[in-house]
Amino acid sequence: MGLDDIHDNCGVALVNIPDGHPEEGNVVKYLYKLLLNMQGRGQLSAGITTYNPKRTQLIDTYKDLGMVNEVFKTSFPLLSARIFKRYAANKGIGHVRYATCGKDDKSFAQPFERHHGRKWKWFSFGFNGNIANFSELREKLLKKSDYHLVQNVDTEIIMHYLSRELGKHSRAPDLVEVFRNLADVFDGSWSLTYLNARGEMVAARDPSGIRPLVYGEKDGITFVASESNALSNVGVKTIKTVPPGCMLYINGKKPRICRFARAKPAHCMFEWVYFASVSSVMEEKSVYLVRERLGKELAKQETLKLDKDTLVIPVPDSAKPAGDAYAYALGLPSVEGLIRNRYVGRTFIEGRGRFEKVKNKFAVLREVVKDKRIIIVDDSVVRGTTTKNIVKYLKEEGEAKEVHVRVSCPPIIAPCFYGIDMSTVSELFARKFSDRLGMNALPQETLRTMAKDIGADSLRYQTVSGLVKAIGLPKNDLCLACVTGKYPTPWGKKLHRLAEKRRGKGSVDRTSRDTSC
Repeated sequence: MGLDDIHDNCGVALVNIPDGHPEEGNVVKYLYKLLLNMQGRGQLSAGITTYNPKRTQLIDTYKDLGMVNEVFKTSFPLLSARIFKRYAANKGIGHVRYATCGKDDKSFAQPFERHHGRKWKWFSFGFNGNIANFSELREKLLKKSDYHLVQNVDTEIIMHYLSRELGKHSRAPDLVEVFRNLADVFDGSWSLTYLNARGEMVAARDPSGIRPLVYGEKDGITFVASESNALSNVGVKTIKTVPPGCMLYINGKKPRICRFARAKPAHCMFEWVYFASVSSVMEEKSVYLVRERLGKELAKQETLKLDKDTLVIPVPDSAKPAGDAYAYALGLPSVEGLIRNRYVGRTFIEGRGRFEKVKNKFAVLREVVKDKRIIIVDDSVVRGTTTKNIVKYLKEEGEAKEVHVRVSCPPIIAPCFYGIDMSTVSELFARKFSDRLGMNALPQETLRTMAKDIGADSLRYQTVSGLVKAIGLPKNDLCLACVTGKYPTPWGKKLHRLAEKRRGKGSVDRTSRDTSC
């Protein structure tokens, strides 16, 4: 995938250890493991909130900027041990964050905790998604007297609306009712873990189920995470999906699934294409096998004349299953002509331009690609700038004879308002060449023009029908908005109309106030 084309989502986690369990007090250990296994969903910050009725601070939150190991100080055993000891408990939630809004500031890290003297009004939560009607909800809040937003992000909006919903009651309310009312207010995507000072826990998923959320049990301990690989890596064998419009509710008894809203499934196709870990399973569909099928579908379209000098190079790392399957289907070798530098993290000296960033992130093997016809397989092209520089890198540094680009995702032709960092039409590569929304495939003449723009010898995309077939879910159960222009929620449709209108006026501003995570 293009290095800086789009950014990862956030990841949420929840752990509940029963009283008297042999692992009593070890919730931080498990939260740490879950977050570490979801690091790919967020590298900006990490945090946890734990509940311990034996502490004065019944629920206590620890969060900071950095990768999970940096936040938990694992390179400094004494400091790390202090963190684990201070936040020792049986119940806890966790979060890893990548933001398309807010600042690189600790105050934007999650979970968000809201203090109150009454225990059922004192809560903390972590959130993965994007509230599409943020601007409307913000305006409603600020019209009321004495409301003020500090971070001005949708996580803060959720906190205020949760507080308002709890404040309607004179005694501790039924949390199913609370989330039922919130589902009528929020438009967009939200997978959310919640913990209050009574020890009640919730893992809730929006009615469309846009972002993933799974749960499971091992030796009586309940685990929740954004992805199944995190649960597998702590030993959970049977992993279940929190259905759209449902919540896993924990309150001292056996955890139970409760429905709070009617389901209208619209699972984000991009989770399978790029975001999710290749080792995860979502909606009972293996991410690895979906990517493999995407490669096979892409190979069915191939018209390029192939010979012994033709090599396939998957762009590391998320495109490798698709690239390998594409190559196998065509009887071509799949080689590592681009080697990813896995030790390059966030840095202030990446270089001034995209080409320098590509060279810092990848090494090209000239011995492999020189004088060869190279077919690079990527999972997606959003803004196109990184793809252009990879092509340039292979030709100039690798001395490849030809470079052809194959993309396992259809052209991205519309913005996302559900948590992916692409909310303007003008920034999308494919829209510079075609205004025809919802097509199954682009005309050959358009593809030739696009290939010339990125310096490639040819360009071919996955079809929408091929994408749906590879995922293996009904088309109506998927959010395909970014490749069809058809949005699953009212505010998605509204923001899309506004985005197209602004593009018509030449605006490059984001369509809505940045709200993701």
